[in-house]
Amino acid sequence: MLRRAFALILLLGLATVLARADTPASAPVEIDIPVLVAGYGSAFYEETAREFQKLRPDVRVRIGGNPRINDQVRIRVMAGDDPDATDAVLLYPNLIKAGRILDLAPYLDGPNWEGDARWRDTFLPDVLDRWTAPKVATSVSESGSPNATPVYGLPFAHAVWTVFYDKKRFRENGWETPRRWDEFFALCEKVEKAGVAPLSLPGVFMRYGDAFLRSAHYNLVGPDGWRAYNRLEAGARTDPRFIRAAAAVQQLSTRHLVKGWEGMTHTAAQLAFIDGRAAMTISASWFASEMKGKLPAGFELGAMNLPVFADGITSPDTLQTQSAYYFLFASGDPAREKATVDFFRFLTSRERAKRFAQTVDSPVALRAVTPADFSPLMRDTAELVAKAPASFDAAPPASATNLAVINQALTDARYRLMTGRITPEEFGARLEAAAGAARARETDPDRVENRHGFATCALLLVLAALVAWLAWKKALKGGRRPPGAVGSEQSSEHLGRLRPKFAIGFVGPALLLFGAFVILPGLASFVWGFTRWDGLGERTWAGLFNFKWLLLESDVFWFALRNNLFLMIAPACVVVPAALFFATLIHRGIWGASVFRVVFLFPNMLGGIAATLLWMSAYDPHGGLVNTA
Repeated sequence: MLRRAFALILLLGLATVLARADTPASAPVEIDIPVLVAGYGSAFYEETAREFQKLRPDVRVRIGGNPRINDQVRIRVMAGDDPDATDAVLLYPNLIKAGRILDLAPYLDGPNWEGDARWRDTFLPDVLDRWTAPKVATSVSESGSPNATPVYGLPFAHAVWTVFYDKKRFRENGWETPRRWDEFFALCEKVEKAGVAPLSLPGVFMRYGDAFLRSAHYNLVGPDGWRAYNRLEAGARTDPRFIRAAAAVQQLSTRHLVKGWEGMTHTAAQLAFIDGRAAMTISASWFASEMKGKLPAGFELGAMNLPVFADGITSPDTLQTQSAYYFLFASGDPAREKATVDFFRFLTSRERAKRFAQTVDSPVALRAVTPADFSPLMRDTAELVAKAPASFDAAPPASATNLAVINQALTDARYRLMTGRITPEEFGARLEAAAGAARARETDPDRVENRHGFATCALLLVLAALVAWLAWKKALKGGRRPPGAVGSEQSSEHLGRLRPKFAIGFVGPALLLFGAFVILPGLASFVWGFTRWDGLGERTWAGLFNFKWLLLESDVFWFALRNNLFLMIAPACVVVPAALFFATLIHRGIWGASVFRVVFLFPNMLGGIAATLLWMSAYDPHGGLVNTA
């Protein structure tokens, strides 16, 4: 017995040793980096991951992305499944406050990938400032100086807003590139006299026009005024300098844009410029990458900085930039965090930066790239970057307040400003009111502005009356049971009742699905309506605040309610009576009955008409889906 036990123990020990011998000393560290592919694609990043893995065989980089990466990563983060790094659009201030974003300052003060400079010194001026902030997270798992000012975002792709123009056309017509607003408007008038629209701008993405507003405003107020504007300080949007910038934008949009700009996408606006219907277009440095293969041979693409005022206080060479920032998550695993940092050190190396410029033909936020690294199409933009003494970030603050309140107010007011429906002063007043409401909410989160008090009272009275009427009808029906009702019920049961098992078999599956996908989510949403939650932190009790805000303050709710009431009432009060009226006329055979028969066929014709319009739009040579694929 002892011999058998000893032999068994020996065999187990030998098997353990052999298993350990077959197992690698350490499994490779895997890091997950979803990237936003819009504008630049994912091929360069996938190539970078492969090159990094050759240098670091102990690391596996899972990198990839698609145009819907924002939604996918947002769901993951809400569920607590954080990637190691991403550039998806998230509420990063909230994530930073929760301590889920890695502070990069200790690493930036260390060596770059080549080891011959401080990592932070390899970036262009001012590009790290956007996500440099006082430390708000205390549980950060990095080594280095704990007293350094935290840096939470790492820039790479560096978009620069410019006005693109055709050098050949400018040269043939003797047009000079302007620097001041008065020169720019004078050029627009010369271009119009030549029978060409001065500028193309996408009305579908009207925020492209904000590039002119930001540039003009920053030129007048400087860095301090720009910070005050982004901090929603009182009076920043009714400041005469902001009104002056808005007036310049309105003059441009109402007088000098290509015909039909309101319905253009950004691709259609760019193609209008390439096709020669507009002399200039507004875009960022992703223009050349997006239009690759669509620019005619020999097209001489030029880029000029946005115009400034003669009395502006900033340098005319200051650039308006919009870098793509990557955020590294504090996973709590030192090996993964270190591997992720090393990957981004490699991504921002000299060789990788130059490779990005050469393959994607777009600037990067690094000093290593020179104008010679770009194609002739982007040479002007590269020279603007090289000589720029400073830059300012065009992206708005990523706070929840800005996304929820200010952006919506700007979207509504921008349309009216650029179409001439309101004055620049009214534009500033509307934005100032939105900023004031945002400031008030920051100081008093439970504050609700009473904008729709009368409508709320009317709606609640209608609902109360409807409930009372239904209750009265039910009570009346139960109190006065018609004679013979019992007999009717008995006669209707000649087939007998289904046994419970059969009833469950018929109704059960549908009831389970309905309950799982409709009833339970509805109940959960109703309960969540009494709480506050940003999707990242803990839920807190809010009472009736959300309902009061929805009824008394939200414009979107009442707009949606009006639309739904229209869809409910219009068919019942207009469509159905009209159809019955036409049917009566046809039935009686009155004069013109054939016309009414044609009217009856309209709904059957609409589907074919809609399909025809869709195919015409898809094959449109100026921005159609097929021809721009």
